[in-house]
Amino acid sequence: PAFPAPVVALTEEQQAAVATIAQALPPAAPAFTTSPLAQRVFLLHGVTASGKTEVYLRVVGEALQRGLGALVLVPESALTAQIVGVFRHRFGEKVAVWHSALLPSTRFDQWRKVKHGQCPIVVGPRSALFAPVPNLGLIIVDEEHDHSYKQEQGVRYHAREVALMRANLSNAVVVFGTATPSLDSYYRALKGQWTLLLLT
Repeated sequence: PAFPAPVVALTEEQQAAVATIAQALPPAAPAFTTSPLAQRVFLLHGVTASGKTEVYLRVVGEALQRGLGALVLVPESALTAQIVGVFRHRFGEKVAVWHSALLPSTRFDQWRKVKHGQCPIVVGPRSALFAPVPNLGLIIVDEEHDHSYKQEQGVRYHAREVALMRANLSNAVVVFGTATPSLDSYYRALKGQWTLLLLT
């Protein structure tokens, strides 16, 4: 599918980040790839206003060009509308919204569109991890350090760890983006368990 041409010129660091992440994306059906999870996990450490969102947009575009779906997580429902606007400006009606505050009828409509591939991009807080995205190839966790990614009530989980598990099951790529990495994420990147990408 053709998408509007991006009007933002990338910096060299952004170009390098996009190229590195895109190279790790499976060419098509991710169920048939076999690369280890460690080669498909990236910590995008970018200072505020360094252009992380544009990197997200570019790699989501790369995923869609290969017929892959993408999950984009934000810490809280209040931030969802803002980033949905950014993604819809680039990808139009291919973007679905997913959060617990949706009316049941709206939630079912979004579920149906996602399930049948009409909306291969899903944006929302931690609950969006469970959206039935077909052919999932990319998971982005923005502001990965945020404590809102921890589910403290009912079934307890951390969205970061669930993202890694879902990526492992789907052979998808994971991008953890932040200006202030959590200590354990930064440790994993420094130890070479994940790939560290810098936007200074």
